Amino acid sequence: MAETKGHLIELEGTINLRDMGGYHTKDGRTIRRHRLYRSGLITFMPEKVQQHMLEVGLNQDLDLRQADNSDNAPDVKLPGVTYYNLSLYPFADHPHFQEEFRGADTAKKFELARLSYQYMATDPRTAKMLRRAIQLIVQNETGATLFHCFAGKDRTGVVAMLIEGLLGVPEKVAHQDYIVTNDILLDRFKDEQSAADLPMADRMVTGMNSQPADDSYFETVQKVVKKYGS
Repeated sequence: MAETKGHLIELEGTINLRDMGGYHTKDGRTIRRHRLYRSGLITFMPEKVQQHMLEVGLNQDLDLRQADNSDNAPDVKLPGVTYYNLSLYPFADHPHFQEEFRGADTAKKFELARLSYQYMATDPRTAKMLRRAIQLIVQNETGATLFHCFAGKDRTGVVAMLIEGLLGVPEKVAHQDYIVTNDILLDRFKDEQSAADLPMADRMVTGMNSQPADDSYFETVQKVVKKYGS
């Protein structure tokens, strides 16, 4: 197993699977390895990867996708792993956001993608999902937790940023961890067609994945973190 590009676990058949352990915090501590994983789709996780995840102690799977996406492409079910669906879409205060995104041109999609990062951190329905995700991670004292969406970029990226902020990871390090998705998925999501080539993506998710991870998206979440202070 090789770990590069922001703790990427390069096992065939995975999408953007990373161990968040190993990052240093501002107070000199280090996030434990093999306790917290972020990923893209795990529907087609090969047996070799399944075995690896069980060996590192995986016992929680937090699926951030919408329920219909999860139904159409269910996560691989592993023995001893408890599954939770904690969808970060749709937004309670923005019911027409998805339709607007689907009909937007490229420039508008970029702006809507930036706004979606703000909504993911402030929307009241989403806030309940984020709170639940963090509670489950904190309560899991015996094993590892994996959280994921479709590509491990937007929804997963926001959750990772918030967790890193809570743990005291420096902003510069959190930014590098977020932006490295572009290197990992550059070939896969360089345009809407390449994003659509991956199975089980709805049109909004495809459109979001066609937008690269961007500094302005990162800054949007950081503003929310700084506003609320914790």
